[in-house]
Amino acid sequence: MPRSRTSGLKVSRKVLASGEVREYFYERRTGRFLSNDRDEALARVSRAVAATHAPGTVAALVMQYLSSSHFRTKLAPRTQTLYRGYLNLIRREWGDLPIAGIKPGTIELIKTQFEDTPRKANQIVALLRVLLGRAVKWQLIGSNPALKPEMLPTPPREQVWSHDDERRFLAAASPSLRLAIMLMLYTVQRPSDVLSMTTSRIREEDNRLYISLRQQKTGELIDVPVHSELEPVLQARLATDWTPNPLSTQRQYRNVTSTLLLVPSPTGKPWAYRNFCRAWDLIARKAGIDDLQRRDLRRTGIVRLAEAGATTPQIAALSGHGIDYCQKIIDTYLPRRTEVALSAIKLWENAIETSKVIRLSSRGHSDNR
Repeated sequence: MPRSRTSGLKVSRKVLASGEVREYFYERRTGRFLSNDRDEALARVSRAVAATHAPGTVAALVMQYLSSSHFRTKLAPRTQTLYRGYLNLIRREWGDLPIAGIKPGTIELIKTQFEDTPRKANQIVALLRVLLGRAVKWQLIGSNPALKPEMLPTPPREQVWSHDDERRFLAAASPSLRLAIMLMLYTVQRPSDVLSMTTSRIREEDNRLYISLRQQKTGELIDVPVHSELEPVLQARLATDWTPNPLSTQRQYRNVTSTLLLVPSPTGKPWAYRNFCRAWDLIARKAGIDDLQRRDLRRTGIVRLAEAGATTPQIAALSGHGIDYCQKIIDTYLPRRTEVALSAIKLWENAIETSKVIRLSSRGHSDNR
């Protein structure tokens, strides 16, 4: 199979007789075989590159962090990918800076270079704080110059999916992506957690399905009751074995006939997140949805729960957010929504009607005496 490129590596993929796809990682610069495991190959490249950088520089610090056990074992795969991109940027732009010469003013100058992209600026500063904190521990510098910089304000996303947006996406999506969007919305979980959900984590109790999961980002153990809108779609998935789709892939993956994943990739394996995003974006464009993202579904679910009368602790128990953070979402999005105002008036009207019924009932009892 053709080779593809990734950071510092060449990758060759071969389909074995068993149907398994095996990856072979080589050092891009020398062509030397490194490993069949991507993380191990990257660690070897990082260690080799670190040896070529002058000690005491930002570049050396970056490479040491990339090869550290903390980076390789403590961070989730998606976080590693995110960090690796920013760390490589830091190494390219400021790698030759001596660590001892970095001052708080240096951090401020770096931050101002990215004022137009505040999220990017804040992520760079956060990683510099981590890197220079390690330098303090190793006694390379006396204090961390990135310890207390002010972060740039980042406007929160305000987008919430409407019921019409949901219907249009469902109409355009494949069965797998239909289940994905409904799981994101009706379990109020992150896309990465939805993609890791398996059939073995579903149970039935008192005629209600539950999905148990441990959130990848927070480590929180969540037990999610399945919404009645989601249940028939989930039951349909549980009732059938998964087979590769489209049929053109059947020959290549002929021995893959089922999977425990609720939302598998077309090969039956976990989605590479970038591939899932591409498939999702294709459906979104087909459905005419331009300004909404996958991550907006979690916020949408929280808003709909609050509109339905769920309390903040109830919502937090479902989403895994802290109660304060959950309340912040509700405070941000509910006050402006017509649906909430209408629900409030209806509750008020119902309370008045209930009060009238109680008063009339009380009079009837008095007259009967």
